[in-house]
Amino acid sequence: MSVGTSWTYRGIVRWTHDVNKVSETKVDWKMEIQRLVRRGEYTGAVIRGFPGDLDWSDGHANPTDSLLVRFGQEKFYLISKERFASSLEMLENPNQSLQGLLSDGDIFLQLPLAQGKKYCDAENMARSDGHYCWIVESSESIDLADLSGGTIKGRGTSFRIRYVTNPDDLTYEFVPGVGVTRYEYHHHGTVADTELRLTEFRRAIPANE
Repeated sequence: MSVGTSWTYRGIVRWTHDVNKVSETKVDWKMEIQRLVRRGEYTGAVIRGFPGDLDWSDGHANPTDSLLVRFGQEKFYLISKERFASSLEMLENPNQSLQGLLSDGDIFLQLPLAQGKKYCDAENMARSDGHYCWIVESSESIDLADLSGGTIKGRGTSFRIRYVTNPDDLTYEFVPGVGVTRYEYHHHGTVADTELRLTEFRRAIPANE
């Protein structure tokens, strides 16, 4: 989490139009950390262009700002669109309480990761079908140079994490030290698909390093 770190993705978007006609377009997409806000145990990263901006689009979406909040060293919460501005203002104001900033429904990542791990709010954690909860489906060892444009050497572990609801499902692959390396969104009814794969990773060096 350093300002200027960026991820470049390539993939496809499918969408429905003219009643039942489905079209597909190739996309190149960039996500970048714009700024950081630190307050106690909270670190907020303003991210421009989270892959979810492409969901339900024709592939020509405008990147928006999302707030990724790390609480401690283990939990990451993703806040987007409607609550972005108010949540960022809350985090920036040292005189404002942070009560209500985060909810279990915002959680996006919980470390450490391991195959079979499950994380979500308490109500959905109790579901027997595993829906409405993030589940680490699998993990594999990978060559980091293959997914970072050659900017990182050595090997790492890629975790496949999935969230399924009645209308849709979202799957992403996460590599510690790199971030989201693959993103897929699929609607179960009217076609709305986003499929992205990381092609280049650029890690900015913090000013204090």
